[in-house]
Amino acid sequence: MIYKTFKISTLFAALPLLAGCASIVSGGHQTIKITTNPPGAQCAVYQGGVQVGYIKSTPGSVTVSRKDSDLTVGCIKPHYDFSNAQNTSDLNGWVFGNLGFGNLIGVVVDMATGSIHAYDHSTTVNMVPLASDISAPSALPDQFPGPIQRLNSIPPTQH
Repeated sequence: MIYKTFKISTLFAALPLLAGCASIVSGGHQTIKITTNPPGAQCAVYQGGVQVGYIKSTPGSVTVSRKDSDLTVGCIKPHYDFSNAQNTSDLNGWVFGNLGFGNLIGVVVDMATGSIHAYDHSTTVNMVPLASDISAPSALPDQFPGPIQRLNSIPPTQH
């Protein structure tokens, strides 16, 4: 009986120590697996519009910093149009280990290192075949234009 009580007491005493913050458990970087349908495409990964990774031929993976900005994966392949997919930055679940035990310092550390954020572990880009009379893009852009930039780059129509 005393041994069982000791085990339970030790478990409850150790719980705050076991609630590691996201910085310790996850770190400030994350590896993302990139696949395309069909495989064999060249892909660039953009974070906040800036290229942060490159894959010569899918499938592959890139390691990115955890940030509060979504990832865009842009891919090219002969006979296919430039295609892209998003990987959204979400709240890292390990942060709740800090919050559950009132560890405000751990939350601050997670925010400072970016570990408070997490991405899906994989992203798939579905490539769209081109019509036979259209040529495929030959290079990936250095920066990925945001939606506003893309809308602004469309010339006005004449009425």
